Amino acid sequence: MNDEVYLKKLGMKLKILRSIKGFSQDDVANALDVDKSYYSKVERGLTNVTIIYLKHLAEFFKVELVELVNGDMSDLPFE
Repeated sequence: MNDEVYLKKLGMKLKILRSIKGFSQDDVANALDVDKSYYSKVERGLTNVTIIYLKHLAEFFKVELVELVNGDMSDLPFE
């Protein structure tokens, strides 16, 4: 899987996780102290995030970092 596809799948995974947990993009952005437009770009797979940012996302969503970045993405589109 190339990097662009990976970022889109990661973004989709974050969007699904956020929806399941009942959070808005504003909720996530405020909790992580980032601009909503930045978080929106992350969900759309338009930006490459740092490992520290991913760590904070995992903590916010109460999932393991490895689950967030290496979890099954085979059923997500963009391949």
